[in-house]
Amino acid sequence: MSLPPRAFYSLNETSARWGCAAADLAGWAATDHLTLVTSIASVICGKQPVAGIVVVSAADMMRMFRRHGPSEEECRIYRIRPQGSAEWQYITEPADGVVIKITDLLLLAEEVQKFEDERDLLRRPAGSAGSAPRYDWEGMTIMLFRRVNEQGVPATQAELIAEVQDWFAQNSPNGEIPEESTTRKKVAPIWRALRERE
Repeated sequence: MSLPPRAFYSLNETSARWGCAAADLAGWAATDHLTLVTSIASVICGKQPVAGIVVVSAADMMRMFRRHGPSEEECRIYRIRPQGSAEWQYITEPADGVVIKITDLLLLAEEVQKFEDERDLLRRPAGSAGSAPRYDWEGMTIMLFRRVNEQGVPATQAELIAEVQDWFAQNSPNGEIPEESTTRKKVAPIWRALRERE
């Protein structure tokens, strides 16, 4: 049984995927090209409790996305929009709002993929030498870098290969994934280099 489609992308992942700054993503969200969401614990909006995945306004958080000078690591938000609702709701409890960090912010995977499709973001430039690769090995390398940076080296090479295959299954635009033997040839040198450092 295959895994369900991916639900979210972090801002870091999307920035790496598109080759842009997080400030660009915030700008596009502030001008209604993208939607920022996050997960919150229960708050009260008027008399209504709200919890879980909610939409947040990029315009309320621009201090975290300054292009010049240092950006703040977190900010407080005072309004949210439940998914499926068109109306913003103001947080009344806690009275000082909710603290959001940039790492709390997510983009809906379906929206990311639609944005890419509409703008041909993942298509190789026509003038590049040779034919375009069948699989996104560059994206896989970025994923491996982030995985090792955030979680360390997996216990076995087989585990690493399985994670790479899962990544291709979730990120392939046409559902194609490389043969496991092909993935092993790509991953093995990386695995050896990582194990040599331990």
